[in-house]
Amino acid sequence: MRIFVNEFSGHPFQIQLSRELARRGHQVQHVYFAGNISTPKGAVCGKESANITITGMNIGSAFVKHSPLKRRAADIEYGRVVSEAVRQFHPDAILSSNMPPDGQKLLLQESKRQDAQFVYWLQDIYGLAVRFFFERRAKMLARVGGSYYEHVEKTLLKQSDHVVCISNGFVDYVKRWGIDPRKIHMIENWAPLDEVLPLPKDNAWARENHVADKFCFMYSGTLGMKHRPELLLSLAQHLEKMREAILIVNGAGIGADWLREHTKDLSPDVFRLQPFQPYDRLSEVLGAADVLITLLDSDAGMFAVPSKALAYLCAGRAMLMAAPEENQATKVVRAANAGWVVSPDSPADFVSAGRKLISSHDQRTWFGKQARAYAESHFDIVPIADYFLNLLEKGVPAIQQARERVALPA
Repeated sequence: MRIFVNEFSGHPFQIQLSRELARRGHQVQHVYFAGNISTPKGAVCGKESANITITGMNIGSAFVKHSPLKRRAADIEYGRVVSEAVRQFHPDAILSSNMPPDGQKLLLQESKRQDAQFVYWLQDIYGLAVRFFFERRAKMLARVGGSYYEHVEKTLLKQSDHVVCISNGFVDYVKRWGIDPRKIHMIENWAPLDEVLPLPKDNAWARENHVADKFCFMYSGTLGMKHRPELLLSLAQHLEKMREAILIVNGAGIGADWLREHTKDLSPDVFRLQPFQPYDRLSEVLGAADVLITLLDSDAGMFAVPSKALAYLCAGRAMLMAAPEENQATKVVRAANAGWVVSPDSPADFVSAGRKLISSHDQRTWFGKQARAYAESHFDIVPIADYFLNLLEKGVPAIQQARERVALPA
């Protein structure tokens, strides 16, 4: 097959999937939005086979994530750029992930013109995310924007050939929208086992950042307001008083901007806010931590699943998570026995759990071993790629005819 994979954010596990599809002989074009610098990128560069190209797409205007009008214009422009790439590639199937609905609409229209299977890989419920964002800024925009994007998203899901949901909560939500249950599939997210490895704490990155011999809490990834940066502030302020550990935040986003403003008086010995670190050093970065932190607002549990927790599992480190119980990431961490989960609405419980982890060496070691064991048993790319291929092949006439010929008696 000729498979076009559009992944707006440039995340590692979608890139791994594209490489696995190419390894099996399919012709794959993988694109992502290079202008979106608010999210960390995976291994977008590497020695590729003849079957795959990985391209960072750009647009003519600046990408202003939190300006509604400029953001919508950029999303539409990106949709046009990707649609043009589809026209040149002539795919049999399109897999689109993390694509904002205004751009997804254009891509879906192009898939119909190309007579290509379209798989909507639902990573966030966009209408709910818009409501969450504007509830904290302009309630009228929350109602109008949320309703508009709910309508657009619902329409696009109905028009897609298949919908891949990343949690059972997402499945239930889109079923209530009247999406045909026969085309809804649940495939949990994962992280690349061979790209994020458990390394000793005393590694090159840890020494460069002076934490090889110091207890280190770490948050690594996008930090928006839905990630409750005030919890990180509470922990950092506690560490300032106790001087028993350091908190390092490697991230960017509106939450990181907020945190920077509120931590100006804290010592770099107890708190550091740093940019995204190079992906090829992620194993070292996460390995330098004693405890890895995942955060999610109570009101965000229905529309977002923080994938950073899955990379943390691969790294084999204990986790401290503040997230709602119904969230898929919470369920995974509990199933893996990989750390402690507290309510995101209780800074006191979050700090208390952090203090207990500092003094619980054996517990942290056990959590870390359980984390990696869970990743190794659930993140094998081979069966994951099998599932996606089964979806992609269903509507390709040549493959369907070949299957029918094989099924005919001799």
